[in-house]
Amino acid sequence: MQLAGTAAVKRTPLDLRQQIALALALVAALAIPIAAPFTIPNLFPTATGSDNPCYRFNAAEKAFTSKMNQARKSKGLGTMKLDPELGKVGKKHTSEMIKANTLHHTPTTRLKRRVTNWVTLGENVGVGSTVDSLHSAFMNSPSHKANILHSSFNNVGVGVKSSSGRMWVTVIFEARSNPGTRLSMPSC
Repeated sequence: MQLAGTAAVKRTPLDLRQQIALALALVAALAIPIAAPFTIPNLFPTATGSDNPCYRFNAAEKAFTSKMNQARKSKGLGTMKLDPELGKVGKKHTSEMIKANTLHHTPTTRLKRRVTNWVTLGENVGVGSTVDSLHSAFMNSPSHKANILHSSFNNVGVGVKSSSGRMWVTVIFEARSNPGTRLSMPSC
């Protein structure tokens, strides 16, 4: 069984000077002629509803969430809501790990692009045999346990896939409700 955990990444709000500098940079960028197609980055994205009724979590993803919430309750912490957008982000990374046949974290810049409306992010990844064994391993690892018990995390996305008899999992933690994603979500 292998695990990898990252510490929470915190986004600090822009102060007034940073907001003005950003606005001036955007105005300057828009004044430059562009030969190729150009998309203005969405610097202040709005998330697209975290209650996507068309996204389905599998039984293992629900079981991971239940186990994490039981651990949080035992420490007097609130439960985390299973979020479809974060689930999609988790499942995408799980697929990438399986394709590479390597346990690794989502590069920070990629994770920040995939989760669009975040304040604090955390990620646990693992590969093993069952939900129970992986959850136990997470709880026995200080960095993984810290993410699970981080008091400000109230949303979680779990992406579980099996390949060649092994269970791969990516768990994305977020503090803000309705974190959103740039990944394509299913429609009904």
